[in-house]
Amino acid sequence: MSKKPIELILPFAVPAKERFKPFTKDMEMAAIFYLAERNRKKGEGRVLKKPGEKLLFIAETCYPVWLIPWKGRTIILDGLSLTSQSLSYNTLPDIKAFDNDVQSSSKSREAYCAALSQHVNYFQNYVGKEEKTIKGLIKDPEFIQDLMDYLQDAEDIRVAPIKTILDPTLDISEVSASLDELSILRNMVDQDIKNLCRSMKLLSKGRKEQVKMLQDELKKSIGDFDKQIRRVKPKVMAKIKKIQEKRDEEVTRISKKYEGKLHAIHQKRINTERTFERLSCEMSRIEADIKAAREHKDEAIEFQLTQKIEETKKKFPVLNRALKDIDKDIENVEDTKKIKVARARSKPDDRVEEAMMILRDIEAAKEAKNRLEHQELDSLEDQTALIIGQINAMLKEKEGALNEIDSIGTLARRRKRALSYLSLYFVCYETEDGKRFVVHPPSYVGCMGIKTKLKGVFGAGKMKSFFQSRSQSIEALLDRLVDLTQENPVFEKEIIEAEIKANILRTSELKMRVKKGLTELKDDKWISDNECQYLYKCL
Repeated sequence: MSKKPIELILPFAVPAKERFKPFTKDMEMAAIFYLAERNRKKGEGRVLKKPGEKLLFIAETCYPVWLIPWKGRTIILDGLSLTSQSLSYNTLPDIKAFDNDVQSSSKSREAYCAALSQHVNYFQNYVGKEEKTIKGLIKDPEFIQDLMDYLQDAEDIRVAPIKTILDPTLDISEVSASLDELSILRNMVDQDIKNLCRSMKLLSKGRKEQVKMLQDELKKSIGDFDKQIRRVKPKVMAKIKKIQEKRDEEVTRISKKYEGKLHAIHQKRINTERTFERLSCEMSRIEADIKAAREHKDEAIEFQLTQKIEETKKKFPVLNRALKDIDKDIENVEDTKKIKVARARSKPDDRVEEAMMILRDIEAAKEAKNRLEHQELDSLEDQTALIIGQINAMLKEKEGALNEIDSIGTLARRRKRALSYLSLYFVCYETEDGKRFVVHPPSYVGCMGIKTKLKGVFGAGKMKSFFQSRSQSIEALLDRLVDLTQENPVFEKEIIEAEIKANILRTSELKMRVKKGLTELKDDKWISDNECQYLYKCL
């Protein structure tokens, strides 16, 4: 930045869109003189009257603002460094250390998972915060937009005897330093974004590799277990078959044994049932014989048969008891058979379980391996997703910070740097107690509208409508010139000396121009005859 910058001057006042009457520099100076005199304190108090202020100078002053091309934009810098901006920078954790640890652990899945577990909260918080102060930087969007509009009225600077051109305290080297700081900050943020993206890619790649490795290992393990099962299962099933065959033989032996017993008992019951039936038939025959004896009135035979039937009846209870006992014996034998058969079948169950234990151990080991590796897979996915989520949150913040840096200034491109001067009027009032400074900011020149005329009717100064500040944000910056003057004795001394030389009331020629301007204001009805005459006397 060694080449001399383009120098532009922005006029103090330009006619507003609604103004059609001519506006001259004489009118401008006269209007400022009117406002300065109106604002001058004339002295107060009747008993202890304070002395009035003396108008030390009214000088048109040019405030420097840098317009610097930077990365396709135009950066605005305060030439007097009254404005600076602090841009914060959040310091990332040591990404290189993280990447190296993850990469060096990637050969072993166990080591890789341990590394992830150790760094699961690595990107949860920043490790620090730095402040980068960009000297002179102006970020206010309203100021920038107003300045861009203002630049439409810019002219090449001409050295004029009635203007004070303030030299920028922010010189070329400091402008370069400010831009370097801004570029360094941008590069740091941009590098952070690249580093975070690289870490995300590294984790995604590592996840894919470890998942594939885990899936291949699981597939191999399952295959090995299946081979082992196929090898063991036929032997186990053959052994179980032998155990079952022996069990079936034992069950058959027990069943036959008790079926023989049941056969004998059932045979006994059949014999008893037949005896019961025979006695029933005999009872029926005897009863028929008794009936016949009665019909033949053979009492001896009837008596004999009656005794016989009584004896036969006595046999029925005995037979019923015998049948019940036989049924009980059948039930007991059947229950015993069931118990013996169940016992015979249960004994081989233990041996079957024992034979199956080998097969079931292999299947359980297979299931355990499958479950553990799926849990490990889930843990790997969850930890990777958590870390990537934290990185992504930081990435979004960094992208926002980069966008903020890249949006500094305005899109209006400039090929060369420029030093633009904002024109203002600086007024100084003086008393024995000290000095008072007032800034009149760049303005639009109004027209004599209905509202302005009404102000005159009701006694309000119409001249307040003559100059209308073109930008509140530009005015706020220029007002800080008063603070600088009051706070910096060296600057105060220098600016007072310069402003006295540029005072619009310094020479007779300048005063004549002010008088001419007052006349033009009077002719345009902005001031009255009395006001004009009073101001003539003040000159």
